[in-house]
Amino acid sequence: MMERPFPSSLLLQSQSTKTNYFKRITIPHRRLREALNLLLMNVLEPADTLIFFVFGVTGVGKTTLRLRLEKMLLSEFLPSLRSNAGQIAVAGIEAIPAEQGKFSYKDYYTRALEALQEVLIEYKIDYQLPSDESKEWGCAVHTYYKDSSALRRAMEKVFRYRQLKAFTIDEAQHLLMMAGAHQMLQQMNWIKSIANLTGTVHILFGTYELLNCPTLNGQMGRRSEDIHLSPYQADEEEDVAEFIRIIRTFQRHLPLRQEPKLEQHYEYLFSGSVGCVGILKNWLTRSLLFAYAEEARTLKLKHLKQGALGASRLKKIKEEAEQGLRRFLSESSLFEQPYSREHRPQRATIKHVPSHSRVGQRKPLRDAVGVNLDGN
Repeated sequence: MMERPFPSSLLLQSQSTKTNYFKRITIPHRRLREALNLLLMNVLEPADTLIFFVFGVTGVGKTTLRLRLEKMLLSEFLPSLRSNAGQIAVAGIEAIPAEQGKFSYKDYYTRALEALQEVLIEYKIDYQLPSDESKEWGCAVHTYYKDSSALRRAMEKVFRYRQLKAFTIDEAQHLLMMAGAHQMLQQMNWIKSIANLTGTVHILFGTYELLNCPTLNGQMGRRSEDIHLSPYQADEEEDVAEFIRIIRTFQRHLPLRQEPKLEQHYEYLFSGSVGCVGILKNWLTRSLLFAYAEEARTLKLKHLKQGALGASRLKKIKEEAEQGLRRFLSESSLFEQPYSREHRPQRATIKHVPSHSRVGQRKPLRDAVGVNLDGN
């Protein structure tokens, strides 16, 4: 048997210490690596695309992807960060749902500035006052907290001066909780404007609701790119092999006296996690607690059943995953569909309109013009 990846002394630690160890484990599986490589390539060598939508069903690994991306960017820019203490390579926030249907831009800018470790945020002032108020500087000091435009300009400056390479937004679907397509378009134009003015790549992580964003208008579709984190599929041989490898890796990291044999239950684990690595990990964490509760040497099938999600919750996740996948495949394959006849450009036809010439006037094409028929 292979050597366990954790020190044997861990088994002597408290239950919470062992559980926290397992919670910190991340598995660099194939879906994660593909999305991570694509994001890294575009952050390190940005082109015209400055907005990326990363979406998928709950538990598919979006948060893990975001954390690994931030870690790898910090490692990539470490030499630059050492030589320039004022630089920030990557930062991010979690979007907050709009209260009563009204999005708070001031709160967004404040959270962004906090994530960027900006100081004196509450003293950001917009000095571009109307002419009749330009002399009343005291008024500005008392009204700064109402001015989100001053906070936005401060945020843009920090993005540029701190040389921020990437800004991540978790739970980005909360930015779109507005009534109507017009408000949604306004939100995405707002994000696009910040990305364009600062040159910072914005990466939005969220649910399948982000699929609405690229279709709001042509410009948004051209300036953004989709990254779909899909669950592993039970009818794909390559997916099944990868999922079994993930199960093996997780079972080696379970801090138990005896390594469990979870591979023999892979079909049950595949079905009960909907092919999502995040759901699988949370499931194993709950099952681990049941094993600790009875001081079991290893993780057994009965512990898995105790830690499994309820049928109604699992059904809802499956429905969302299937609907989201169908929608993504439908929209992403539109450009591959052949042009139908009604969409093909029609060749222009020229209608010859009869001329109304005088009686006896010869047509210019009837005889050769400007040619000496006698050869002289």
